Amino acid sequence: MMELLTPYLGIALKLVTGMIGILVFLRITGKAQMAQITPLDTVSAFVIGALVGGVLYNPDMSMWHILFALAVWTGFNMLVRFAMRSARLRHFIKGESVFLVKDGIINFKNFKRNSLEMEQFRLLLRQKGIFSMFDVEDVLFETNGAVTVLPPEKTSESFLIVNNGEFVESGLERSGRTKTWALHNIKRNGFNSPAELFCMEWTPAKGIYFVTYEGKVKRGVVEIEAHEIDSHSAQV
Repeated sequence: MMELLTPYLGIALKLVTGMIGILVFLRITGKAQMAQITPLDTVSAFVIGALVGGVLYNPDMSMWHILFALAVWTGFNMLVRFAMRSARLRHFIKGESVFLVKDGIINFKNFKRNSLEMEQFRLLLRQKGIFSMFDVEDVLFETNGAVTVLPPEKTSESFLIVNNGEFVESGLERSGRTKTWALHNIKRNGFNSPAELFCMEWTPAKGIYFVTYEGKVKRGVVEIEAHEIDSHSAQV
């Protein structure tokens, strides 16, 4: 009787071990993995499924193989995330959000770059409860394949200016601002450089939102306009 049950007990033990291992992996790497916000999160989901599934149905592999494989993948995952402190590597791995529609005008270049067809785009809009292009002003295509829709006459978009102590080039470009403008605002609000900031977000007509690495939050004063920077530089 026990001989008949042994294979099933082995599968059950592997399954429980795999579940515990995945829970530990998620605790170490963070809950963002579950949301699959970036391509790296999606790859992690596929790899973990393949690791556990491969060991589960292979009688020549034990629960120790599952634990070893998950430990190696967790270590590699953490190494990649540490390396993503580099702005270039982070951009290569995560990509960036792009406008599919800006001011009601479709950006065909970004459609082609992301291999997106109009019917697919319309499906994404319908999932947001939007059934006409007349109800769309701006549409962002996020790194996880979802869209963020800004209907007409709604709150304006915010821009991430600093992330992990470094300027976000795409955020500056989309906002029409420069590093000089950002640095003036950083110093005006009591900081010395972007290296002190976990993030800096600017929302037009509302202001600037700062978060330091210590977790302190500051809502910044009204931003300096370009002509103010020029006059300030002239006085110096």
